[in-house]
Amino acid sequence: MATHIYWANNGILKNEALKATAHTIGVASLDGSEVNQSLVSEIGFPSGVAVRGDYVYWTNILKNQIGRATLDGSEVDHEFISEGVYFAVGIAVSDEYVYWANNGTLSIGRAKLDGTEVDQKFISFDVGVRMPNAVTVDNEYIYWTNVANTIGRAKLDGTDVNENFLINTGVQSGFVLSPLPVGLAVDGDYIYWSNMQENAIGRVNKDGTNANYRFIGGADFPAGLAVDGSYIYWGNNNGTIGRATLDGADVNQSFITGANGPGGLAVW
Repeated sequence: MATHIYWANNGILKNEALKATAHTIGVASLDGSEVNQSLVSEIGFPSGVAVRGDYVYWTNILKNQIGRATLDGSEVDHEFISEGVYFAVGIAVSDEYVYWANNGTLSIGRAKLDGTEVDQKFISFDVGVRMPNAVTVDNEYIYWTNVANTIGRAKLDGTDVNENFLINTGVQSGFVLSPLPVGLAVDGDYIYWSNMQENAIGRVNKDGTNANYRFIGGADFPAGLAVDGSYIYWGNNNGTIGRATLDGADVNQSFITGANGPGGLAVW
């Protein structure tokens, strides 16, 4: 059962240059208390966040690295994975592997949980990945967002790649700095994504049907996204973490305050 929520503070505000002005991983208890905005610090450009077992992982766009630390913020390894990491944005972790979106090489990378057996192009552009951003996994599939306004899917072994699993996420717009869903999460029934254009959270059945582009409204340029057995969480560009129940009710856009341009989000 999840007990904490983690997020990347990079300080980037909407319609501003993609240059990090904050450099930390934040954490709070799942009830919104015991907020620590600097669990891990001195990260050049923190973007994606994932948590599994005893560790929190993050992508550092500036250094082309994946970092790792224990859940209490100790044993920080900023260079946990450096090989095969090129403008990595989203990150996800399963029981066996770390997966990340190589925006710079148009691929999904993968490595063992101990950082070995790095495969920079576990899923590559040749089989459909186009500028991947967010990444998430469940027990059967890996999902990612494409700059082409789609959500792709493949089996965890990298087969059965479908770059157009969801062909229109409703977020493509020339007026939006990041015209693709930055946040992506999955549970037993649904896939959720952050819809920056509509300041909303979208939701679709796991079979790709019945997409609702404004499942939850009222967000502020939402980025990172996470889900547990009771709630959906998202990062608002105004420095807050929002929360709602799984049916989209009881929306609290300021569940946690004091973040700084929160990016990736994870619960564990």
